[in-house]
Amino acid sequence: MLIAAQRVKHGDDPVTFIDEVERVRALLRAAKVRRDAVYETLAVLVLRRVLGDHQRIEASHIERFHAIYEAMKRRHWLLTGPEDFAACAMLLARPEDPETIGAGTDAIYQALHKQADLWRGDALQTAANVLYLSGVEPTIIADRFAQLMAGFRAGGARIGQEQYDELAILCFLAWPVDRIVDTVMDFRGQLLATQSWIGKDGALNLAASLAFIRIAGQDSALGPLADAKLLLDMQAIVAARQAAAAS
Repeated sequence: MLIAAQRVKHGDDPVTFIDEVERVRALLRAAKVRRDAVYETLAVLVLRRVLGDHQRIEASHIERFHAIYEAMKRRHWLLTGPEDFAACAMLLARPEDPETIGAGTDAIYQALHKQADLWRGDALQTAANVLYLSGVEPTIIADRFAQLMAGFRAGGARIGQEQYDELAILCFLAWPVDRIVDTVMDFRGQLLATQSWIGKDGALNLAASLAFIRIAGQDSALGPLADAKLLLDMQAIVAARQAAAAS
């Protein structure tokens, strides 16, 4: 449903998209990229957004995608896997070479762990990958993340690993931290009051997405990031389903 919604949003023909997924999978096999059908589909979705929905994904794009993945894996070989394909596709558009991107995402990972006292792991790596898109120095963007986290905790919200990517997206917004926190908490309060099915964590996650859309508006620079946020949510759903199946 979420993939279909993205295709409708960008006016992409579903048959064309399916054909493109199959064609790009052949390129991924030729490049000896690790197999995972679900995450490969998400990567194609991101690549079509990054490159432009009507630009063909070439072997050179897959080579750069794979090089970014390997640069990340050299630094976090236990953490990096197919679930990072979407992030690698997002980072494809950055001007830096893959090795610099790998070093940059790791620098943010380390800064978040040190300055914001965050748990190491997949959630922190995802947040670091997203924050690298900001182009902001690791210590500065980690400090903004820490300020947002402190603001939410002061307001009574629990911030765990499930919320790391939510806070990462909010770091891109130009509003003062307290105004961002107030907007998210207002949405959270409304959701908890009107949606009996949603828990506190789910309400905060959805409130952060709604606040991002409200604040970002029609900003052309943040539009692709809103799509990236949806893809991160898709990944969370996929991961939860895989974990449930495994158990």
